[in-house]
Amino acid sequence: MVSLLLGIHLQIAYKKFPDAFGPPGAFLYCAMLNIQVALPLSNAPRTKRFEAVIDSGATRTLLHADLAVHLGLNIMTGQIERTQGISGSESVYLHEVMIYLPAGSVKTKVGFKDNLPIGGLLGMNGFFEFFKVTFDPNLKACEIQRIYHT
Repeated sequence: MVSLLLGIHLQIAYKKFPDAFGPPGAFLYCAMLNIQVALPLSNAPRTKRFEAVIDSGATRTLLHADLAVHLGLNIMTGQIERTQGISGSESVYLHEVMIYLPAGSVKTKVGFKDNLPIGGLLGMNGFFEFFKVTFDPNLKACEIQRIYHT
């Protein structure tokens, strides 16, 4: 039997964006989190903080390929994984990294992708397995809590 311990509790307000395709004055809301990434080595330098979308529809945590270059990773040496998304099937290259966020840090495997339109997507594999995430559209916020498997 696996038991779970829950750690730090963090509430994040949704970020508000003008809806370019909606009626005038319409907005879209998105759960975003400031994170840092580093190689999983002792005292490895971290990236500057950047925004990543908390995406329960993404099967894998994805980071922009420019971050891998910044960390000194040769993307092509990673394990290749095919992804299927709204834009079709593509290859991503998996590498282990440390992700740092206010609710805790985790060592996890992420995919790096060249044409990602944002810095990162926090998905099911690589993020949700370490954090309990509760979306509340009425409050326009989500709650994140670190999960420790015992």
